[in-house]
Amino acid sequence: MARFIAEISSNHNGDMGRCLDLIRAARACGCWGVKFQLFRIERLFSPEILQTSETHRLRRRWELPLHYIPELAACARAEGLAFGCTPFDLAAVAFLQSEVDFLKIASYELPWLDLVTSCAATGLPLMISCGMADESEIRRAVTAAREGGCTDLSVLHCVSNYPAAPADCNLAAIGALRRLLAQEFPTATVGWSDHSVVPQVVFRAVDHWAAEVVEFHFDLDGAGAEFDGGHCWLPAQIEPLIMGQSCDSLPASDGSAALAPSESEHDERLWRADPADGLRPTLPVRQTWAQDHAPAADRPLVVMVVGGPGLGHLARLLALAEALRDEHGSRVLFAAPDCPGAEQILARNGFGWLDEPAGLASLVGLRPAVCVVDQKEEIADLIAGLGAAGIATVAIDRPDCSEADLGVVPCFGWPAERDSTRLRGGPDYLLVRQDIIRLRPDRAPLPGPRLVVSFGGEDPFRLTEQVARALADLPGSVPVDFVVGGGFARHRQVWPPVELDRPDFRVLAGGDALETILPGAGLLVTALGVTVAEAHVMGVPTAVLANYEADAAQVAYLTAAGAIADLGYHVAVTAADLTRLLIELWADCGGRQQLAAAGLRHTDGQGARRAAALIAPLLTSHQARKDPAC
Repeated sequence: MARFIAEISSNHNGDMGRCLDLIRAARACGCWGVKFQLFRIERLFSPEILQTSETHRLRRRWELPLHYIPELAACARAEGLAFGCTPFDLAAVAFLQSEVDFLKIASYELPWLDLVTSCAATGLPLMISCGMADESEIRRAVTAAREGGCTDLSVLHCVSNYPAAPADCNLAAIGALRRLLAQEFPTATVGWSDHSVVPQVVFRAVDHWAAEVVEFHFDLDGAGAEFDGGHCWLPAQIEPLIMGQSCDSLPASDGSAALAPSESEHDERLWRADPADGLRPTLPVRQTWAQDHAPAADRPLVVMVVGGPGLGHLARLLALAEALRDEHGSRVLFAAPDCPGAEQILARNGFGWLDEPAGLASLVGLRPAVCVVDQKEEIADLIAGLGAAGIATVAIDRPDCSEADLGVVPCFGWPAERDSTRLRGGPDYLLVRQDIIRLRPDRAPLPGPRLVVSFGGEDPFRLTEQVARALADLPGSVPVDFVVGGGFARHRQVWPPVELDRPDFRVLAGGDALETILPGAGLLVTALGVTVAEAHVMGVPTAVLANYEADAAQVAYLTAAGAIADLGYHVAVTAADLTRLLIELWADCGGRQQLAAAGLRHTDGQGARRAAALIAPLLTSHQARKDPAC
């Protein structure tokens, strides 16, 4: 009897509860196993594609959070299901090795033999889909798996169309694969990876061609991210087949038995991973596709000059860059900060960056229309030099920088009398990314069961450890996620301290973006900064432990607005007081919901759009100077 595997793909919609429901539904249908996908788009698509195509950039919303995987594996095994995953890069293989029961190579990654070898070396059972592949490519992949150490291999015939027409399914290739494997890997099993959603095709694959494994894309209710593609089964459709109910066979789906791509797959072959670097599409396609789809080269250029500790400065300029690119047609280039993770974040959002320090000469040489400067260090000389070169300038969070053409101060409190045509500030200009805005709820949700502690990518004052020691004295068990960034190593921090290694403490280190962790949190403990604005937009109750004494005025403003709980200035609050405050906050579920509601009212998430609208006239005036006929 065939083993049926429910491929969840991206139909989880980034929701843990939905993931668990999909697993349980797969078990109720009679599946043998369930499979997810683990990818990060900056390691899936080449930079040329991400910088050109919004459609491909938005696939980051389909990613599976890393911190979901242990719980998903536990759920699957509790339901009696094998738990598998498709890794799309070598880092994913390393992460999954200790978490899954089997691995799968996707059709698009079959030519990337380094990935096949890496999966084989784990010793885990391995499945390979052969969509779009010819016989020589299949042989090379099977050989790589065998030589890499794989002893349990399944090879699945597949047609990479979404959906696949029955006439294209070429089910007779299952028999051809079986004959090939008898020579190359005699113990391997053969199966069918379905994209047809036609019961008669699947029945034919199992009943006539003896497919030993059937993988199918599975959705719960038609609301999954990929369901509209037309290749996903619903529980009521697939369950009769899994339970052995017979139906009409479809000989018309047998095809020629050729181990070769169908005519309908030829275009998709170009979008497979290139064997050289594992990125999609193949190298020859990247340049031509990007050139053919690139926006007009004469669009005004905006350079974002970023500097400061952690990723907060980068996050808010990223929000502004999205608005300028997507709503005002600008090209945007970053002079990236020297902090861990910056280039990865820029790549996944489709932005390029300078490979050299952003000095005045290098910035002037780019001839941008506008330079936006968000730096901790003094910027007056840089702004003045850019202005002298005829480049419009925008200063972020520098109300006293009179040399800039425009000043934007994204802050939580702002005296109205300071607003002018040259200077704007306050909560209406908090810069929040689109990925955060899409998570905004209609109303404040009930606080969730976990407490999240995040002090950014650097945490130079070791506030994470300070809060952890305070939480260690909470009575009972409170599940806590400590989110730590790559900057910890700069400050010689090691986590967790031995005495704080508790089962209800979970450390999430450099893998998941905060927006995948925060939704549904019962409380966020953080420092004043962009994370507070993001938490407000997501409706997450927030408590602030201040980094700097100078934060006092903004903290007082937010506290008076009911939008945060004030935990004090980190060097002034005692350990006992911090523990007491956290105990009181956690015990008051109603109070935390009121914090969330006040935060939602306080920050609407549209600050980047407002700031971009202020910058747009500078772009227009630059274009007019460039071409007087405009």
